[in-house]
Amino acid sequence: MGNPTRAWFNRMLAVLIAAALAPAATAVAQDLKIGYINALRIEKESASARQGAEALRKEFEPRNQQVAESQKRVVAAQERFEKERDRLSATEVQARTRELTEMMLQSDQLVMRLGEEFEQRKREIGARVFEDVTAAIKAVADAGKFDLVVQEVAYARAGIDITDQVLKEMARRAGSTP
Repeated sequence: MGNPTRAWFNRMLAVLIAAALAPAATAVAQDLKIGYINALRIEKESASARQGAEALRKEFEPRNQQVAESQKRVVAAQERFEKERDRLSATEVQARTRELTEMMLQSDQLVMRLGEEFEQRKREIGARVFEDVTAAIKAVADAGKFDLVVQEVAYARAGIDITDQVLKEMARRAGSTP
């Protein structure tokens, strides 16, 4: 074992240093100004997010209808084929099966292209909304002299929630009211 007097001295020195530094750490923590934003509220309530969702809906609604019509045609063709199958020759059954397979393949490809293009546009619009949100947060943080703005938290006191301020700043930048 080591020297008991030396171990006692080291423990006492550590306690004295911690006691001396505690007020300085508390002072630094007291000067720190923190804000919290609720990302879900911004996503649901911000004008740019709502406008982006509406733009996506308008852009893809006609194509969604086109896909629905294509799928209806496939279902109708399948039903017609099932009803007539017993009266068709083997060659006609084979030809109609190929036609149905081709129709289903085209419909599936249409659905896949639509999904891919929708996701691409959604990412593009999301990136623009993110830029708007980031600029509004920075403006609110600068104006309020915040040192830190956080989004994902387990708990936040209502007094540090700056979501309303960010929404108002986004609306001001967009030229509308929240």
